[in-house]
Amino acid sequence: MLELGCARGANLLPMALDLPESEFVGVDLSEVQVAEARRRAEALGLRNVSFRAESVEALSDDAPFDYVICHGVYSWVPPAARDAILAVCRERMRPGGVAYVSFNALPGWNALRTLRDFLLEHAPPGPAVQRVARARLALSVLDESLRAEPSPWSAWMRDELRELADAEDAYLFHEYLEPVNDALYLRDFVAHCRAHGLAQLSDADLRIAAPSLRPGAGDPLSLAQSVDFTRNRRFRASLLVHAETAADRADPASLARLHLATRAQLPDADASALTGDSAVRFDCDGRAIALSDPWMKCALHSLASEDRRPLSYAAMAASAAARLGLDRRAALVAAAAHAPDVLELLFDGALSLHAGPARYAEAAGLRPIASPIARLQSQRSELVTTLRHTRIELPEQARAVLRLSDGTRDRAAILAGLSRDERSEAQRAGDCEEALDWLASNALLLE
Repeated sequence: MLELGCARGANLLPMALDLPESEFVGVDLSEVQVAEARRRAEALGLRNVSFRAESVEALSDDAPFDYVICHGVYSWVPPAARDAILAVCRERMRPGGVAYVSFNALPGWNALRTLRDFLLEHAPPGPAVQRVARARLALSVLDESLRAEPSPWSAWMRDELRELADAEDAYLFHEYLEPVNDALYLRDFVAHCRAHGLAQLSDADLRIAAPSLRPGAGDPLSLAQSVDFTRNRRFRASLLVHAETAADRADPASLARLHLATRAQLPDADASALTGDSAVRFDCDGRAIALSDPWMKCALHSLASEDRRPLSYAAMAASAAARLGLDRRAALVAAAAHAPDVLELLFDGALSLHAGPARYAEAAGLRPIASPIARLQSQRSELVTTLRHTRIELPEQARAVLRLSDGTRDRAAILAGLSRDERSEAQRAGDCEEALDWLASNALLLE
């Protein structure tokens, strides 16, 4: 995997740790950030990742890559650099490889461009820290002005200002104060890709890509562009492939090679409700998913039982078949017949796709081992990367326990390493166990 604009390696390092037999290369213009990425890789003992301070236009030779990632760069560089990004995707990506390129999208960025122009007016060129401070002051003055004149526009803009108030300074600078920030329509981005021998495979978010991926859908690009208009889309993350290998529809049969997970909760329903024809409701992040088909109910129940751990399609289908009492032939037929229905749950956001099984512990062992990258991050920031490759904020007690969970300590030693307070030993032990359970449920402990 090659990442263009890797910064301090926050994306590559967790993957390199999780996939020791894969090779990762990060490239960034900033020598300071590359040096920090190298220090972190060394601290983690990683030998399968390297970082280089290079420009995309002058990339040194490398073997072909299976994946190329370019997140938060394309819209923020001049046209020549955008050409170089797509040229790298075309020339350094293996046949059958996939590239991920994100960019600011229209029409959603039309209104945000007004905010960017306002901040550029009030934070002229100069030291970055000084410009951010001036931008923050300008935002507070703008908020007061908008408050004094209520309107639909001022209400929308004040929502944006509230989000910016909580954003990191680096985000504010990158999004609103960089010299270049060119948003574009999807159709123009796709045209640029075609000029470099690339085709859009899909949006990285299957929920957004769904209208153009369903069998029988119309022109994929026209549909996707229409979705951007109806949703006022402001950001896109496109998956690209070599033009000669492009496929414009999702194949339900491909699910057989993959693993699935869900955030849906186990329903309050007995076995007869699952195997009967009545509807069963699954709660998924506060949204109700009602299913009536017995096979689908049993399949989603098997995934919900895993507490977000990925399960192979075959294992999910076998669990559903066993609950329904199907013989081998009937089980195979049902698994194939319901693949399009499972695909719809993916499009709906009820399921997530994974290449393989989980690589994290279901529960804390005798000598718990927390993710090394999370332990390193816990020393420096509020957010840590889980073994599901998501970012999460640590409660204070969990942070203290995570730092001590390095595989050399049992529970007594972890408890001894925690700071003492007015709580009883029993209370402290209970809180420690609760923290370990929290770390396990949030994929922060190694198997």
